[in-house]
Amino acid sequence: MQRPDFVPIRSLATLTLALLLPAAAHAQSVPTVLQGARIIDGSGGKPIENGSIVMRGGVIESVQGPGAKPPAGAKVIDLRGKTLMPALIAGHAHLGITNGTKAGAENVTEANVTRQLQKYARYGIGTVATFGTDHDFIYGMRDRQRDGSLKVPAILTAGRGFGVPGGAPPIAMGMDKVYRPTTEAQVKQDMRELAAHRPDLVKVWVDDMGKPDMKKMAPPLYKAVIREAHANGLKVAAHVYYLEDAKRLARDGVDIFGHSVRDRDVDAAFIALMKKNDIAYIPTLDLDESFFVYKEQPDWMKKDFFRGALDAGVWEWLHSPKYEVKEKSRQDLAIASRNVQALHRAGVRIGLGTDSGATIPRVQGFAEHRELQLLVAAGLTPMQALQAGTSVNAGIFGIGAQRGTLAAGKRADIVVLDANPLDDIGNTQKIDGVWLGGEKVSKQP
Repeated sequence: MQRPDFVPIRSLATLTLALLLPAAAHAQSVPTVLQGARIIDGSGGKPIENGSIVMRGGVIESVQGPGAKPPAGAKVIDLRGKTLMPALIAGHAHLGITNGTKAGAENVTEANVTRQLQKYARYGIGTVATFGTDHDFIYGMRDRQRDGSLKVPAILTAGRGFGVPGGAPPIAMGMDKVYRPTTEAQVKQDMRELAAHRPDLVKVWVDDMGKPDMKKMAPPLYKAVIREAHANGLKVAAHVYYLEDAKRLARDGVDIFGHSVRDRDVDAAFIALMKKNDIAYIPTLDLDESFFVYKEQPDWMKKDFFRGALDAGVWEWLHSPKYEVKEKSRQDLAIASRNVQALHRAGVRIGLGTDSGATIPRVQGFAEHRELQLLVAAGLTPMQALQAGTSVNAGIFGIGAQRGTLAAGKRADIVVLDANPLDDIGNTQKIDGVWLGGEKVSKQP
């Protein structure tokens, strides 16, 4: 016989939920106001001085100018002297491959991927686009992030990318789950499997990564990847190095270049193709710099913003013989920077990505802020560099309705800075706090 005071587990759970729901609903209904700051909204327009942002339920309710009164009952946070900007969108990253001073497929676990996503969040990055080296558990993580049960930046994934048997991307780098078809029929079969997971884009490696002894993908195969991806409503991002490969890909319908052309300066024919087909360009300048810069011991290496982004042991690793300088990358960076300038001046969309997380020296979180500096050095203004990492990237990845600018109806993904990045792009590294989905997830990284 059941005791009179016994409450079945299901009933207890229902009672608990009933008690919690009013409190949760109240929390969602009470707005939070970030008041009195300079607002750089990501659109490229003039900043709002002494403005306020009203957030409710994880969404921006309004962006207000000076003198606006907060809604009744709102929680008001005084941010006078601070600058607000949209959280960055990391437009080319890899998750899980590195862990401390080790790199390889054995590191690709949910725990390590979660740890890395949390680091991106601390560094003011609200969305991470991961390019073709994920294991299938990423889809479950993406679902949990979207339903709010996993508190990490938004995940955009290409799932398993398309590479070359014995070629790019090297399996030794930990990229072991990549499709490596040898026939167009295989491409179609692999794309069918990939599309069933509803990836956010498709990644293809076509070049030899600057290594002439490495096998490249045959044009009929990458054409099949583009064709089948488009048939499934998916954009294609290509790993590229050579101008001639880039021209062929541009003619054959690629949507995004995930790296720079680095073997020579781009010409008028390529620029015309990019503009005609509205192809986006994510130059990953930090990738090239990472092959040599640590040997030079730049001042930024001594700062906490950089040191804080390093896994245990990496500082020592960067100062050891294990860090091998590739002198050719200096030339690659110089060419890549000129090409960014030429394409930007021509009106090609320039996004922000770094290839962070693919190797140990490409430091997740820090790399994205360093890329902003490299874009400015290549000829973009600080405002244009910020747009590359916010509104332009949002447009490239088709998420502009939700992210990329600070505007009513957008996700409340906001970085609070102690200084104005329009005065010095390096000021994006002076992070006071990060808000994702209207919740404060971090103070200084």
